[in-house]
Amino acid sequence: MTQATKVLDARAAGGKRLLGKVALVTGGGQGHGRATVKRFAEEGASVMIADRNAPGAERVRDELLAYGAETDIWIGDVGSPEGAKDLMAKTVARFGRLDILVNVVGGAFRLPGSGRWGWEKTEEDLIGNIQNNLFTCLWCCWAAMPYMIEQQSGSIINFGSHAVRGTDRLGYAAAKGGIAAITTSMSLELAPHNVRINMVIPHISTREEGDVLVGRIPGQARSAEDKRARSAAPDVTDPHLSHIPMNRPGTPEEIAAAVTFLASEDASFTTGDSICVGGGAFCRL
Repeated sequence: MTQATKVLDARAAGGKRLLGKVALVTGGGQGHGRATVKRFAEEGASVMIADRNAPGAERVRDELLAYGAETDIWIGDVGSPEGAKDLMAKTVARFGRLDILVNVVGGAFRLPGSGRWGWEKTEEDLIGNIQNNLFTCLWCCWAAMPYMIEQQSGSIINFGSHAVRGTDRLGYAAAKGGIAAITTSMSLELAPHNVRINMVIPHISTREEGDVLVGRIPGQARSAEDKRARSAAPDVTDPHLSHIPMNRPGTPEEIAAAVTFLASEDASFTTGDSICVGGGAFCRL
Protein backbone atom coordinates (compact mmCIF):
# COMPACT_ATOMS: atom_id res chain seq x y z
CA MET A 1 0.00 0.00 0.00
CA THR A 2 1.30 3.45 -0.90
CA GLN A 3 2.04 5.58 2.14
CA ALA A 4 -0.08 8.74 2.18
CA THR A 5 1.72 11.92 1.21
CA LYS A 6 1.16 14.50 3.95
CA VAL A 7 2.31 17.67 2.17
CA LEU A 8 2.65 18.49 -1.53
CA ASP A 9 3.73 22.11 -1.07
CA ALA A 10 4.70 23.37 2.38
CA ARG A 11 4.39 26.98 1.23
CA ALA A 12 0.60 26.61 1.32
CA ALA A 13 0.83 26.73 5.12
CA GLY A 14 -2.47 24.91 5.53
CA GLY A 15 -4.42 27.22 3.23
CA LYS A 16 -7.39 25.68 1.39
CA ARG A 17 -8.38 28.52 -0.92
CA LEU A 18 -9.33 26.23 -3.81
CA LEU A 19 -11.61 23.75 -2.03
CA GLY A 20 -14.31 22.52 -4.39
CA LYS A 21 -12.64 24.07 -7.45
CA VAL A 22 -11.77 22.22 -10.65
CA ALA A 23 -8.48 23.29 -12.21
CA LEU A 24 -6.80 22.45 -15.49
CA VAL A 25 -3.05 22.96 -15.90
CA THR A 26 -1.42 22.56 -19.31
CA GLY A 27 2.20 21.47 -19.26
CA GLY A 28 1.54 19.98 -15.84
CA GLY A 29 4.08 17.18 -16.07
CA GLN A 30 7.20 19.11 -15.05
CA GLY A 31 8.61 22.47 -14.01
CA HIS A 32 6.24 25.34 -13.33
CA GLY A 33 3.27 23.23 -14.35
CA ARG A 34 4.10 20.42 -11.94
CA ALA A 35 4.63 22.87 -9.08
CA THR A 36 1.31 24.57 -9.87
CA VAL A 37 -0.57 21.27 -9.95
CA LYS A 38 0.86 20.29 -6.57
CA ARG A 39 0.09 23.66 -5.00
CA PHE A 40 -3.48 23.56 -6.34
CA ALA A 41 -4.04 20.09 -4.90
CA GLU A 42 -2.53 21.20 -1.58
CA GLU A 43 -5.07 24.03 -1.56
CA GLY A 44 -7.98 21.65 -2.15
CA ALA A 45 -8.60 21.68 -5.91
CA SER A 46 -9.36 18.75 -8.19
CA VAL A 47 -6.85 18.94 -11.04
CA MET A 48 -6.72 17.82 -14.67
CA ILE A 49 -3.07 17.47 -15.71
CA ALA A 50 -2.57 18.08 -19.44
CA ASP A 51 0.72 17.27 -21.09
CA ARG A 52 2.05 15.81 -24.33
CA ASN A 53 4.45 13.61 -22.33
CA ALA A 54 2.65 10.70 -20.68
CA PRO A 55 5.39 9.72 -18.17
CA GLY A 56 5.49 13.26 -16.78
CA ALA A 57 1.73 13.55 -16.43
CA GLU A 58 1.50 10.08 -14.87
CA ARG A 59 4.22 10.92 -12.36
CA VAL A 60 2.40 14.03 -11.15
CA ARG A 61 -0.94 12.20 -11.12
CA ASP A 62 0.57 9.55 -8.85
CA GLU A 63 1.97 12.25 -6.55
CA LEU A 64 -1.52 13.71 -6.18
CA LEU A 65 -3.19 10.34 -5.71
CA ALA A 66 -0.75 9.50 -2.92
CA TYR A 67 -1.81 12.74 -1.26
CA GLY A 68 -5.49 11.86 -1.63
CA ALA A 69 -6.39 14.50 -4.21
CA GLU A 70 -8.84 14.01 -7.06
CA THR A 71 -7.01 14.15 -10.37
CA ASP A 72 -6.81 12.83 -13.92
CA ILE A 73 -4.57 13.24 -16.96
CA TRP A 74 -5.03 14.21 -20.60
CA ILE A 75 -2.26 13.42 -23.05
CA GLY A 76 -2.12 15.37 -26.29
CA ASP A 77 -1.22 18.58 -28.11
CA VAL A 78 -3.13 21.79 -27.36
CA GLY A 79 -1.53 23.62 -30.27
CA SER A 80 -4.65 23.08 -32.40
CA PRO A 81 -8.29 24.07 -31.88
CA GLU A 82 -9.32 20.42 -32.02
CA GLY A 83 -6.88 19.45 -29.27
CA ALA A 84 -7.90 22.33 -27.01
CA LYS A 85 -11.62 21.64 -27.47
CA ASP A 86 -11.12 17.97 -26.69
CA LEU A 87 -9.19 18.82 -23.51
CA MET A 88 -11.91 21.16 -22.21
CA ALA A 89 -14.68 18.69 -23.04
CA LYS A 90 -12.86 15.83 -21.33
CA THR A 91 -12.18 17.96 -18.25
CA VAL A 92 -15.82 18.98 -17.87
CA ALA A 93 -17.00 15.42 -18.52
CA ARG A 94 -14.64 14.12 -15.84
CA PHE A 95 -15.16 16.75 -13.13
CA GLY A 96 -18.46 18.42 -14.01
CA ARG A 97 -17.14 21.96 -14.44
CA LEU A 98 -14.04 24.07 -15.11
CA ASP A 99 -13.16 26.81 -12.63
CA ILE A 100 -9.47 27.47 -13.30
CA LEU A 101 -7.32 27.24 -16.43
CA VAL A 102 -3.55 27.73 -16.25
CA ASN A 103 -1.71 27.96 -19.57
CA VAL A 104 1.84 26.91 -18.69
CA VAL A 105 2.76 24.84 -21.76
CA GLY A 106 5.42 26.35 -24.01
CA GLY A 107 8.96 27.62 -23.70
CA ALA A 108 11.63 29.20 -25.86
CA PHE A 109 13.90 27.11 -28.05
CA ARG A 110 16.41 27.62 -30.83
CA LEU A 111 16.27 25.24 -33.77
CA PRO A 112 19.54 24.08 -35.39
CA GLY A 113 20.77 26.58 -37.95
CA SER A 114 18.94 29.52 -36.43
CA GLY A 115 21.09 32.49 -35.47
CA ARG A 116 21.18 34.59 -32.33
CA TRP A 117 19.78 37.85 -33.69
CA GLY A 118 16.27 38.37 -34.99
CA TRP A 119 17.28 38.76 -38.62
CA GLU A 120 19.28 35.53 -38.40
CA LYS A 121 16.36 33.42 -37.22
CA THR A 122 15.08 30.80 -39.63
CA GLU A 123 11.45 30.70 -40.70
CA GLU A 124 11.07 27.35 -38.95
CA ASP A 125 12.45 28.75 -35.69
CA LEU A 126 10.08 31.74 -35.69
CA ILE A 127 7.02 29.70 -36.64
CA GLY A 128 7.88 26.92 -34.18
CA ASN A 129 8.26 29.30 -31.23
CA ILE A 130 5.01 31.08 -32.03
CA GLN A 131 3.14 27.81 -32.51
CA ASN A 132 4.55 26.36 -29.28
CA ASN A 133 3.68 29.38 -27.17
CA LEU A 134 1.06 31.72 -28.64
CA PHE A 135 -1.29 29.22 -30.23
CA THR A 136 -1.24 26.77 -27.33
CA CYS A 137 -2.44 29.60 -25.07
CA LEU A 138 -4.85 31.11 -27.59
CA TRP A 139 -6.66 27.88 -28.40
CA CYS A 140 -6.98 26.87 -24.75
CA CYS A 141 -8.43 30.25 -23.78
CA TRP A 142 -10.78 30.11 -26.76
CA ALA A 143 -11.97 26.60 -25.91
CA ALA A 144 -12.36 27.21 -22.15
CA MET A 145 -14.19 30.53 -22.22
CA PRO A 146 -17.63 29.21 -23.30
CA TYR A 147 -17.73 26.86 -20.30
CA MET A 148 -16.80 29.63 -17.89
CA ILE A 149 -19.23 32.09 -19.42
CA GLU A 150 -22.05 29.55 -19.14
CA GLN A 151 -21.38 29.03 -15.43
CA GLN A 152 -20.69 32.77 -14.94
CA SER A 153 -17.45 32.22 -13.09
CA GLY A 154 -13.85 31.26 -13.70
CA SER A 155 -10.22 32.28 -13.61
CA ILE A 156 -7.62 31.98 -16.37
CA ILE A 157 -3.93 32.47 -15.68
CA ASN A 158 -1.54 32.78 -18.62
CA PHE A 159 2.23 32.55 -18.49
CA GLY A 160 4.13 35.53 -19.87
CA SER A 161 7.89 36.05 -20.03
CA HIS A 162 10.64 38.54 -19.35
CA ALA A 163 11.83 37.73 -22.88
CA VAL A 164 9.61 40.50 -24.25
CA ARG A 165 12.36 42.86 -23.05
CA GLY A 166 15.27 40.57 -23.94
CA THR A 167 17.15 39.48 -27.04
CA ASP A 168 17.91 36.20 -28.86
CA ARG A 169 14.24 35.16 -28.69
CA LEU A 170 12.34 36.93 -31.47
CA GLY A 171 9.66 34.30 -32.10
CA TYR A 172 9.27 33.53 -28.40
CA ALA A 173 9.12 37.23 -27.48
CA ALA A 174 6.50 37.82 -30.17
CA ALA A 175 4.43 34.95 -28.81
CA LYS A 176 4.62 36.14 -25.22
CA GLY A 177 3.74 39.68 -26.29
CA GLY A 178 0.68 38.19 -27.95
CA ILE A 179 -0.24 36.38 -24.73
CA ALA A 180 -0.13 39.72 -22.91
CA ALA A 181 -2.54 41.08 -25.53
CA ILE A 182 -4.87 38.09 -25.11
CA THR A 183 -4.88 38.70 -21.36
CA THR A 184 -5.65 42.41 -21.49
CA SER A 185 -8.14 42.23 -24.37
CA MET A 186 -10.12 39.26 -23.08
CA SER A 187 -10.28 40.68 -19.56
CA LEU A 188 -12.60 43.40 -20.91
CA GLU A 189 -14.86 40.90 -22.65
CA LEU A 190 -14.94 38.39 -19.80
CA ALA A 191 -15.38 40.80 -16.87
CA PRO A 192 -19.19 41.16 -17.24
CA HIS A 193 -19.42 37.35 -16.98
CA ASN A 194 -17.48 37.17 -13.68
CA VAL A 195 -14.56 35.47 -15.45
CA ARG A 196 -11.10 36.80 -14.70
CA ILE A 197 -7.94 36.47 -16.80
CA ASN A 198 -4.48 37.46 -15.60
CA MET A 199 -0.84 36.74 -16.37
CA VAL A 200 2.14 35.58 -14.32
CA ILE A 201 5.59 36.52 -15.63
CA PRO A 202 8.35 34.30 -14.26
CA HIS A 203 12.07 34.78 -14.78
CA ILE A 204 14.60 31.94 -14.94
CA SER A 205 14.19 29.34 -12.23
CA THR A 206 15.84 26.20 -10.93
CA ARG A 207 14.49 22.65 -11.24
CA GLU A 208 14.88 19.87 -8.73
CA GLU A 209 16.87 16.86 -9.89
CA GLY A 210 14.73 14.57 -12.04
CA ASP A 211 12.01 17.15 -12.69
CA VAL A 212 12.80 17.79 -16.37
CA LEU A 213 11.76 14.81 -18.50
CA VAL A 214 11.35 16.41 -21.94
CA GLY A 215 12.79 19.45 -23.66
CA ARG A 216 11.01 22.19 -25.53
CA ILE A 217 11.70 20.78 -28.99
CA PRO A 218 9.38 17.81 -29.58
CA GLY A 219 11.21 14.61 -30.42
CA GLN A 220 14.69 15.94 -29.64
CA ALA A 221 16.26 14.27 -26.60
CA ARG A 222 19.16 16.72 -26.68
CA SER A 223 16.83 19.61 -25.85
CA ALA A 224 15.83 17.84 -22.63
CA GLU A 225 19.49 17.32 -21.72
CA ASP A 226 20.21 21.00 -22.38
CA LYS A 227 17.21 22.03 -20.29
CA ARG A 228 18.33 19.87 -17.35
CA ALA A 229 21.84 21.32 -17.49
CA ARG A 230 20.66 24.94 -17.62
CA SER A 231 18.06 24.40 -14.88
CA ALA A 232 20.64 22.97 -12.49
CA ALA A 233 22.55 26.27 -12.45
CA PRO A 234 20.64 29.05 -14.26
CA ASP A 235 22.75 32.01 -15.37
CA VAL A 236 21.30 35.06 -13.62
CA THR A 237 23.81 37.26 -15.49
CA ASP A 238 22.61 36.20 -18.96
CA PRO A 239 22.92 39.43 -21.00
CA HIS A 240 19.91 38.47 -23.13
CA LEU A 241 17.55 38.55 -20.13
CA SER A 242 16.42 41.24 -17.70
CA HIS A 243 18.72 41.84 -14.73
CA ILE A 244 17.55 40.18 -11.49
CA PRO A 245 18.21 42.55 -8.54
CA MET A 246 17.80 39.70 -6.03
CA ASN A 247 20.70 38.01 -7.83
CA ARG A 248 19.30 34.49 -7.79
CA PRO A 249 16.96 32.34 -9.87
CA GLY A 250 13.45 31.66 -8.69
CA THR A 251 11.88 28.32 -7.91
CA PRO A 252 8.83 26.71 -9.50
CA GLU A 253 7.13 26.83 -6.10
CA GLU A 254 7.53 30.61 -5.94
CA ILE A 255 5.86 30.90 -9.33
CA ALA A 256 3.09 28.51 -8.28
CA ALA A 257 2.34 30.66 -5.23
CA ALA A 258 1.62 33.67 -7.44
CA VAL A 259 -0.50 31.56 -9.80
CA THR A 260 -2.52 30.26 -6.86
CA PHE A 261 -3.22 33.77 -5.61
CA LEU A 262 -4.63 34.74 -9.00
CA ALA A 263 -6.68 31.53 -9.19
CA SER A 264 -8.21 32.07 -5.75
CA GLU A 265 -10.89 34.39 -4.44
CA ASP A 266 -8.10 36.45 -2.87
CA ALA A 267 -7.81 37.95 -6.37
CA SER A 268 -11.57 38.26 -6.94
CA PHE A 269 -11.25 41.92 -8.04
CA THR A 270 -8.11 41.46 -10.14
CA THR A 271 -8.35 40.94 -13.91
CA GLY A 272 -6.38 41.99 -16.97
CA ASP A 273 -3.29 42.37 -14.82
CA SER A 274 0.11 40.71 -14.58
CA ILE A 275 2.39 39.74 -11.70
CA CYS A 276 6.14 39.78 -12.32
CA VAL A 277 7.79 37.02 -10.32
CA GLY A 278 11.39 37.76 -11.14
CA GLY A 279 13.28 38.98 -8.13
CA GLY A 280 12.73 42.62 -9.02
CA ALA A 281 13.50 42.31 -12.73
CA PHE A 282 11.61 44.79 -14.90
CA CYS A 283 9.21 42.88 -17.14
CA ARG A 284 6.57 45.25 -18.49
CA LEU A 285 6.06 45.72 -22.22
